[in-house]
Amino acid sequence: MSAPGTTTRGEQAKQQLIASALAQFGEYGLHATTRDIAARAGQNIAAITYYFGSKEALYLACARWIADFISERFRPYAEEAERLLAGPVADRAAIRALIVRACRHIITLLTQDDTVNLSKFISREQLSPTAAYRLVHDQVIDPLHRHLTRLIAACTGGDPDDTRTILHTHALLGEVLAFRLCKETILLRTGWPRFDEEKRDLIAQIVTEHIDFILQGLSQRSPEK
Repeated sequence: MSAPGTTTRGEQAKQQLIASALAQFGEYGLHATTRDIAARAGQNIAAITYYFGSKEALYLACARWIADFISERFRPYAEEAERLLAGPVADRAAIRALIVRACRHIITLLTQDDTVNLSKFISREQLSPTAAYRLVHDQVIDPLHRHLTRLIAACTGGDPDDTRTILHTHALLGEVLAFRLCKETILLRTGWPRFDEEKRDLIAQIVTEHIDFILQGLSQRSPEK
């Protein structure tokens, strides 16, 4: 996970502390100590108070960093979704292609070693949410979830506000997220030592097949059909 370019020593110190805090908070939650965070970042413990005010404020800064990280990488997909959804007639082929590309991008991110700390942080927040989760949810997760729900509805003739459509969307995302959250299971079952480009391509192929199963199945059940 690379942070945006920094231009001052202070900004570099803040980014180092956030990177360290993501690792420590991901592993230990708010039980992580400021001493360990500062030591991992190569900074004096007083730097946390100086730059962030408190450990809790640093935790929220990590959530904002994650929100910015996700937003930056998925902005092009969100913009294309808005363009496709604004059309008078649903271009089902283009919508299906966008869903496939977005899921492939998620797979790529989730099978990289340098995003593990981000995943740990978000997983903790999903199970025991704090104000930090709401920050990430409101800024990026909710908009992206809604975009995908609307795309699936437009492609299948469904209702994006129907709870079943929302659940189908979430189930599809769950398939993709399983390759991070259940990483060890799939590595042991396949005998793969790690995820590499070849493995990512195969995973993307399988997920694409499942996307088509879902879209075709929902299209056949749609009242418009």
